[in-house]
Order: sequence, then structure tokens, then C-alpha cells
Amino acid sequence: MAQIKKSGMREAILESAFDLFSRKGYTPTTMAEIARTSNMTVANLYVYFDSKLSILYEIYQPWLEQQLAALAESVRKFRTPRSRLRRIFIGIWGDIPAADHSFANALIEALAVAPKGMAKPNTLLIEVESFLTGLIAECLPEEQAHLVQDDLLAHVIWMAFDGFVINQHLGDLRDIGSIADIMTNLLMDGGVRTTANEEAAPVKRPRKKAAAK
Repeated sequence: MAQIKKSGMREAILESAFDLFSRKGYTPTTMAEIARTSNMTVANLYVYFDSKLSILYEIYQPWLEQQLAALAESVRKFRTPRSRLRRIFIGIWGDIPAADHSFANALIEALAVAPKGMAKPNTLLIEVESFLTGLIAECLPEEQAHLVQDDLLAHVIWMAFDGFVINQHLGDLRDIGSIADIMTNLLMDGGVRTTANEEAAPVKRPRKKAAAK
């Protein structure tokens, strides 16, 4: 006899799983733990989700969409195209990887141990790249618009996102601001300036001491 799904239990599972994935990571979290913190048996848990990966995907997509919406809102508050573009890179490579105890790392963990050749269960990557292309296109001058054609640039940026997520998880926090400066200036005018923020003061570099004779 098929078990009847109860109202609210699915949400309880997702809430418990999000907390566990955020605090412990994907790999150490078990279905038994998710079931226990959701006040149900493992057998009942499988009535709602057939795998831990399916739970993660159910959580991850709306979480990431919320992060990207917040980023877009913050980007559009900046005054200049250059500063808006820089804010995109800071958000993609800094803010989102750090959000909710590096929750984004859970998906990387999950995909790393997934069976070879397993298809992704949704079109999230395509949607993210299309969103990112549109956001970047808002910042670029007309003569640079060709750089975002076919979502290829967005694809490269999002592949780099995975690396920044792993670094964030490991505590390897490089100067994302300087990297954002380089990318911003390459896209805006093909040059590399000290900073992409037009209001910022130039960085003063110390002079080299003369070698002793």
C-alpha cells in the first residue's frame, strides 16, 4: 500500500537538509540524519525523495536564484558601468561562495561523487549563464557587447565560480577584489588599471631600496 505524503513534511525535510548540508557538508550528511532531524523514519524519507542528491537539487536551485537576485539588486545600485561590472565579479566569486557557510560547496561535493555520466536533473547551469550574460551586458559599452554573445563568457565565469567556492570552503581567500579589477578592465577597455572603482585612490607602491655597494 502506497504511503500518503503529509502536508508540511517535504518542507521539514528541506529545512533539515539545508541546515545539515550548510554545517557539515554534503558528504558527511546521511539520509538517516536528515530523517532524524525531520522527525521521521528513513523509510518515510524515501517516500518524498529517492536520494540525497535529489534533496540537494530541490534546495540548491531556489537558494542560488535568491542569491543571484540579491546580487542583481546590489549591482544596479552602483553609479557607473565599471563599478557595476566589478560588483558582479565580487558577488559571483566572493559573496555567493561564502554565503550560508559555503553552502555552494555542497553541490560540488555531490557532483564529485556522482556516478560517471550521470545527467544533471535540471537546466540550472543554462539558466544561470543566461542570467549572468544579461547582467554583464547591462554594464558593457556597445562596442564591447560582442564579448557576451552565446553565453560563452558567462560559462567561463561560472566555471571559475566552482574554484572560488572550493577555495572559500578551504579558507584560501585570495584577493578577489584585485581579480575583479583585472576582469572588469579587460572587459571594459582591454586594459588593466589599479582599481575598477573610479572613485578609489590609486595604490601607492613602495620604492625598491637601492642595493648596498
